Parts: sequence; structure tokens; C-alpha cells
Amino acid sequence: MINILISLLLGFFIGYKKILSEKMMVLNTKLQTVFLLLLIFVMGMSIGMDKTILTQLPTLGGTAFIFAVAVCIGSVAVVYVISRVFFREDKK
Repeated sequence: MINILISLLLGFFIGYKKILSEKMMVLNTKLQTVFLLLLIFVMGMSIGMDKTILTQLPTLGGTAFIFAVAVCIGSVAVVYVISRVFFREDKK
């Protein structure tokens, strides 16, 4: 855990002091994208190899779908209420 915190603080310090040149920042952006894609790939592999998750996938997918629909409906409802309360026009 301490290694992660040291790495995070070192990265913060380098970014804060703007030690890296513009060319290094472009390289850093590309490397972040590559490693993020690699991380997603490895996570997908680990999920695909786990038989427990694969057998429960229909249940997990159904639950995720219900949560997604509930969040969308809730967001629309909150935006509707807020827009009616704060952005109503006076008809005088």
C-alpha cells in the first residue's frame, strides 16, 4: 500500500511542478491509453475465466439492467422537478 501512495505522490509532484516537457506529456498520454486498454483486457480475461461469474451472468446482467433503468428514470424525474421549480416562467 505504501508503494501505491509513494507512486501517487511522486506523480502528483511531477505534474504539479511541470517537470515533464510537452513531448513527454504526449508520450505519457499515449502510454496511459495503452495501459488502460491492457488493464481492461486483463480484467475481461479474469472475468471470462471465472466460472462462478459466468454462471451468474444472466442474474448479474438483469440486476444491472434494472439499476440502469432506475437511475435513468430517477435522473429524468429529478431534472423535471428541478426545471419546474427553478426555471418556471411567470405568466403575468
